[in-house]
Amino acid sequence: MNGTERSVAQWVTLAGSCVILLVVVSLIAFQMRDPLTPPAPVATVGGDVREVEGQFHVVVDVHNAGDVTAANVQVSAELEIDGDTSSADQTIDFLAGGEHVGLVFIFADDPATGTLTVAVTGYTEP
Repeated sequence: MNGTERSVAQWVTLAGSCVILLVVVSLIAFQMRDPLTPPAPVATVGGDVREVEGQFHVVVDVHNAGDVTAANVQVSAELEIDGDTSSADQTIDFLAGGEHVGLVFIFADDPATGTLTVAVTGYTEP
C-alpha cells in the first residue's frame, strides 16, 4: 500500500462524515423553508374559581400560539360587578412559542356575580 491509497477505515469515515453533513444541511434547509409565525399570546380563564379564606382565586391560562418567544407579556383581569370595577395585572417575563403558563388572579368579590374579562394587553419581541 503506497501513501496515496486510502484504507477501508478511511473510506468508511469519509462516507459517514458525508452522510452527517448531508443530514445537517437538509435540516437547515427544511427549517429555512418553513417560516416562523410571530408571537401570539392569548389569555383565557382556565378553570373553576376557588374561594380561599374569603378571596376568590381565578386561574388564567396564557398560551403563545406563535412559534417565536414573547417577552414581558402583560396580562390583565377585570371584574365588573354592579358598575364597580376591580382590576389586576401580571407580567410573564418570557413565553416561548407554543408554551402555556398558568396565572392566578385574586379578587375580593365572587366573579360569578359579575363580568370577568381577561386579556393580553401587550408584549415585546425579544
